[in-house]
Amino acid sequence: MSTNVLMPQLGESIAEGTIIRWNKAVGDAVERDEPLFEISTDKVDAEIPSPVAGTLIAIEVPAGETVPVDSVVAVIGSADGTPETDSSPDGSPPGRAADAADVPVPATPAAGRRRPAAVRLDPVVRRQAGEP
Repeated sequence: MSTNVLMPQLGESIAEGTIIRWNKAVGDAVERDEPLFEISTDKVDAEIPSPVAGTLIAIEVPAGETVPVDSVVAVIGSADGTPETDSSPDGSPPGRAADAADVPVPATPAAGRRRPAAVRLDPVVRRQAGEP
């Protein structure tokens, strides 16, 4: 399965980053947490590690370009270098759990519930709430 590598947010006020240099080329094997590329922001320069082990399939943003946080900058595939499909056997995107709309919700009978006849409130609370 392929994994998108995103431009990280290195600070709360950081909105974009510039890729300074790629430490790997397309087709190179990468290990998890191995430095993959270097970025520069207005506050910090940092090496960004690979989120997964595998083979670098694509570099989407070349060195020297500035992109917003959470942009896809590269794609890492399986260790054997073959990209896998991005969908699960049932056709849904990978990692997608069933939405609430996909799961039937049983109707709860309202008749089985009892509602309290009266709520006991302190006299001070009644005055503040405007009740007699």
